[in-house]
Amino acid sequence: MFITLFLHGFNLQAQKPLINADSSSKCDFDTYKLDLLVKNDSLYKATRLLNEAITFSKKYNLKPTEAKSYNALGHVLAKMSNFKTAASYHNKAFKIYDSLNHKKGIDLSLSGLLYTYVYERNYKKFDSIYPKAEAVSKALNSEIYFINLEYKIKKDYFSHNNESMLAYSKMGLEALNSTDFEKLNYSKSYRSEHLKENLFQSYQYHSALAQVKLSSFNASGYDLLFSINEDKLKASLGTDVNSYRKLATFNYYKYLYYTNNIKNLDSANKYLLKSDAYKYKALVNVETRNNRNGDLISKIINAEQELKLSNERRNQNAKNSQIFLISTIITSILLIIALFIFYWYFKARRNIVQINKALTASNEKLMAVDKDRLEFFSILSHELRTPIYGINGLATLIDQESDDTKKQSYLDSLKSSSNYLSILIDNILQANRLKFEEKNLRLKPDKIEKIVSHVLSTVVIAAKNKGLELNVHIDSSDANEYILIDKVAFSQILINLAYNAIRYTKKGSITINVLEQERTNNDVTLRFEVKDTGIGIKDEHRAIVFSAFENKTFLHKNSSGSGLGLYIVKTLLKSHDADIDFTSTPNKGSCFFFEIKFKLSKAIEQTARTSTLPKRDVRVLVVDDNKINLLITQKNIEKVNGFSCETIANGRQAISIVKQKDFDMILMDINMPDMDGYEVTKHIRMFNPHIPILALTALNSAEISNKAEVAGINQIITKPYIFEDFKAIISAYSETNENYCSIIDRAAI
Repeated sequence: MFITLFLHGFNLQAQKPLINADSSSKCDFDTYKLDLLVKNDSLYKATRLLNEAITFSKKYNLKPTEAKSYNALGHVLAKMSNFKTAASYHNKAFKIYDSLNHKKGIDLSLSGLLYTYVYERNYKKFDSIYPKAEAVSKALNSEIYFINLEYKIKKDYFSHNNESMLAYSKMGLEALNSTDFEKLNYSKSYRSEHLKENLFQSYQYHSALAQVKLSSFNASGYDLLFSINEDKLKASLGTDVNSYRKLATFNYYKYLYYTNNIKNLDSANKYLLKSDAYKYKALVNVETRNNRNGDLISKIINAEQELKLSNERRNQNAKNSQIFLISTIITSILLIIALFIFYWYFKARRNIVQINKALTASNEKLMAVDKDRLEFFSILSHELRTPIYGINGLATLIDQESDDTKKQSYLDSLKSSSNYLSILIDNILQANRLKFEEKNLRLKPDKIEKIVSHVLSTVVIAAKNKGLELNVHIDSSDANEYILIDKVAFSQILINLAYNAIRYTKKGSITINVLEQERTNNDVTLRFEVKDTGIGIKDEHRAIVFSAFENKTFLHKNSSGSGLGLYIVKTLLKSHDADIDFTSTPNKGSCFFFEIKFKLSKAIEQTARTSTLPKRDVRVLVVDDNKINLLITQKNIEKVNGFSCETIANGRQAISIVKQKDFDMILMDINMPDMDGYEVTKHIRMFNPHIPILALTALNSAEISNKAEVAGINQIITKPYIFEDFKAIISAYSETNENYCSIIDRAAI
């Protein structure tokens, strides 16, 4: 009775929660308590407590505790022979430990997987992770190294690989003799008792079996087997589920020795009886486990039978009161039907009224949207026709005018109309593109002064034509300091803001300010302001200023515009992790401002390289099916000092001429009828992988950039372009291609 009470109290102590938590941020996972439950075969209780631990750790986001709970639950399920589920929990633990870079946790979870796979007889998966598991344990100087080695030896035993079992057993014995277990970095929170001795007995046992088998059961192979102390071996096996089976095998091998080699039947019978006794105990253990499962099944069956009897009694009672119930049910059904008819009638009437109201509201909304669309396209038609009319008229005036001064004035206006038309079309395409894809910035080193200067050159004529003064202020910075910036996207932001200011200003000035707000060693924060002295914006219009198609309030007789510019500005600034705001006073002007943090990049000093080869022009091949485009590109190239040009209007002919002649650079159109620029580039790259190929195209999107990169195109130059930018790009590629040019020149010599 005393022993029973003691064990009962001991078991109750083991059932306490596995997590002792003072708060949601601090907790302690009781590994010893869990191992005690498993040792006592209280697997159901262990499973319940582990599920509570998982719930607690998830609630308070305690990732290490969650991983430890998963790993422990995998070990418990493996003890129940539920290997598939056990492996899944070990893998969950491994992923969490790996994300936390928790080396000891990784060590334990990999060891748990090895245990599961070896007893599941899944040797393929075992072999795939064993080297990694041993490498982790060895690096940590952990006791798990020796436990994993024991799993490897068991795997060889189960798969009858006696040579490998003997080799690893001997290696384990040597490692045990040379290792001080007091100096190991234990992965568990406590040290297992007699771990070294138990491992020694296991290694020695498997080594002895391997020697017997490899000696074909000759007397010479039994030396190690007979040197093993059976009592020590039995003590080392502890709660191993296969303990009696191992002891039975141990004595059976001795029986074979005395039967086949010594011919001593008395000793042989002695060990055979011991082997059979251990086999019987092993069978009793299996039967006990099966009986325990049988008891659970019996309880379930009894519960089902009691439920069946209860249902039969209920049915009998129902029959006894059937006569009384029939009249009640009929009356109730008729009443319910009547109630349902009235309910659905009134509900249907109410739904019809609501549907009619919704249809009326939807129709009004669609009519308003249609009206807005018609108004937008009317404005857009006006916006497109105005610059086109100006371009046609100015071209006629230039043709008819003989005065050079007036011609230059007409040319300036022609450029302004062309720039405005290009920006308007870009805005329309950009608005549609930004609606369906995220803008990816292409950051390259550049100076903010250079970009602002480009913006001024684009809008200066438009400001001049309205008689507006255009002012710029940029805070000074280091001459060698560059910022990483997407020139095209950022220029579009400033150009739209500047054109917007010009559009809504009748007289006065437009001012662009670039002010340094904050600086560190790696980045600088700049504030950009675009001020005007225009009509201003009322407070009630603030909410719709940046909405596409909705800011038509501003498109009145005092101004014009498509209503897309500010929407595109706000959308592009999101890609820069920035936002825009404004201050405004009606009839006095507005100030739009935003801040962007740029990464700093020092300018790379270019060292002059001398060449012993004679200088010559850079030979450029232009491929385009449009004759006007060919003429414009050719003239622009010939303006660059040291460049010569040859043109071709067909993709297939381009491949042929590149094979025949030596070119230093190719400018390639994308859309061509017989073979597009991507295909032409791919063919050229097959025999000439080094020559720079630049795409000249009016297309501009992330998809185009990706296809160009895959085809082998070095860079895209978007048409229309500014000549100075075009010159800088082709000059840069001619410099970086110096080695390629030198190879061609030597071949020509």
